[in-house]
Amino acid sequence: MKPVGIVLGTKPSNPLEFWVGVERGSLLQLDDVVVVHSRIDGSSEEIRFYGIVQEVQKYLEGIELVYDAKLVNEGIVPANLAYMARVAVTRIEPEIFIPPTPGDPAYRARGRELEKALYYDNMRSKIPVGISRSGDVVYLNYDFLNGREGAHVSISGMSGVATKTSYALFLLYSIFQKADDRNRIHGLIFNVKGKDLLWIDKKNKRFTEKFEEDFKKMGLEPRPFHNVGFYAPPETPGSTVPATKDRLEGVNPYCWSMKEFAQEGLLRFLFAEGDEGATSLHYVIDRVSEKLQQLAKNSPPDILTDENGREIESLADLLRLLQEVIEDRENKTDPDRYKEWFGTAATSTAYAFLRRFHHAASHCRTLIHGSGSRPIDWKANQLTVIDISDLHGIAKMFVVGSILKRVFKEKEESANPYPKIFVVLDELNKYAPKDRWSPIKDILLDIAERGRSLGVILIGAQQTASEVEKRIVANAAIKVTGRLDSSEVLSKEYEFLTGNFRQRAIMLKKGTMILYQPDIPNPMVITFPLGPWATKKEEVEEEVYVPEEFDNF
Repeated sequence: MKPVGIVLGTKPSNPLEFWVGVERGSLLQLDDVVVVHSRIDGSSEEIRFYGIVQEVQKYLEGIELVYDAKLVNEGIVPANLAYMARVAVTRIEPEIFIPPTPGDPAYRARGRELEKALYYDNMRSKIPVGISRSGDVVYLNYDFLNGREGAHVSISGMSGVATKTSYALFLLYSIFQKADDRNRIHGLIFNVKGKDLLWIDKKNKRFTEKFEEDFKKMGLEPRPFHNVGFYAPPETPGSTVPATKDRLEGVNPYCWSMKEFAQEGLLRFLFAEGDEGATSLHYVIDRVSEKLQQLAKNSPPDILTDENGREIESLADLLRLLQEVIEDRENKTDPDRYKEWFGTAATSTAYAFLRRFHHAASHCRTLIHGSGSRPIDWKANQLTVIDISDLHGIAKMFVVGSILKRVFKEKEESANPYPKIFVVLDELNKYAPKDRWSPIKDILLDIAERGRSLGVILIGAQQTASEVEKRIVANAAIKVTGRLDSSEVLSKEYEFLTGNFRQRAIMLKKGTMILYQPDIPNPMVITFPLGPWATKKEEVEEEVYVPEEFDNF
């Protein structure tokens, strides 16, 4: 194997970093992986230094004036072209921490050497997660994703440029095909924008041969997602028609009955805006929720009734009941009833609660209604897509909170972490904000801190990791970054972007990400191909109709 260069003696070397002078006719660029063969002075023992190119420089030796480069090109002034690459060491074998010797040959790492440089040889279970700039497949240690050694993924980047959702889908696809426990895992995706994810079981007509080659290089079968369950909110209260516009076939409506709403304590998820720090309001929310749970316990099967046996069929009915309770207090007709619902809270606080409840109820009336429940069964399919794209912000918060609460409760009650569930949630900064209250922040914190042992893995995406609850980001073992805003990249949440990676993060193109995983000391720039699944109706490849008379041919 021909060396690509030698270790320089004009630059100081140490066990963690050295410079390579690139041979004429050879090429080293950022992110290339190299190996240096060295010997201990006075010994025959060989040491191998593995590293990743972090910086590349060229300059002319032997000239001093600014425009002498032109004279060199014309052959008037003699000079040598110096071409150097700074290498950050990722691994030393054996672990003898001395610097490489100047003049030692440097080679491009290939095959077994590449596996050692990036610790692939130590990964008990690995999955492909992209392609490096040099065209090699990049692997992820699955043990740091599925909860054995660590868990959770944090994906950050600018909206529309960073392709966060696209990468989350690709990662999930790789897990489904290559994970060693792929027959015992499920995925749950919240579709927050447009109707993009309602077509991922259809072929993408933009999927060309080039993308197919990339999938095959990674050992992935290029086909759309299969065994997918689609869910969407109903068009009107009680309707069985999902509000999905273009796609109705194969999509199930979801909703909660009033009894479920009361029984499962889902009231808190209706309060999402501007309620942080309002201790008295939270007290009322808890009191009313407890009262609803008590009513649910004493109600006939499948329906919710008040203390007088009247059925509460909708949020509007519940609103009228709460108004009636407050009026009883004001008219002094039944003050004890007020205490049962609102405790010791002042009527002004009760009215503040009522105003917010009225606002939330107007946006969630199609989701919570009557006695008919249409639950989401995430175990019925390997992948479940829940559409919340057309819902108001409060309704989105309610759906996400209610479903995650149910999933987490089911996993807590089960003694077995399997089947594991990977939850993909975009816009994480809205659901678990750093400095504000959110009704589902506690659930997401529970998933981040305890989900690993329960088999609940979060793949969270956000434009700005600096605005997400710190403990959620900190508990993500895998961090992925697309293009970032120049001010965002300076946040502490991106301290894993060492060297020049912060500068590079503001220049990334679509489909290019920076990946950090615990096994490899340095981040890596990766690309990933367009998926064979459609993400909008316009991308769906038309299925060819075969007449019945030709079915047997």
